[in-house]
Amino acid sequence: MKTIKNHEKRKAIEKDLKQKMMLFDRIPDHCVACQKAFDKTDIDVVSSWTVVVRNEEETVNLYCPECIEKAKTIITDFKKKKLEDKKK
Repeated sequence: MKTIKNHEKRKAIEKDLKQKMMLFDRIPDHCVACQKAFDKTDIDVVSSWTVVVRNEEETVNLYCPECIEKAKTIITDFKKKKLEDKKK
């Protein structure tokens, strides 16, 4: 019984990995917000940019550090405004 569960678990992990690898091929070569070029060969660029995967739509979006910080600021401001509106 234990080997069956292990086999099923391994198959599920393999399926998940295969799906993620397919999405990896869909990474754009530029920031989707500002169109700044993405250099896949530069380790500093690769480690500082943000990849957002939407599994339902099977889309992969790529954001440069400046655009992701702007987005985080906008979200934070929106949450603060929403809390203020609730208090009123």
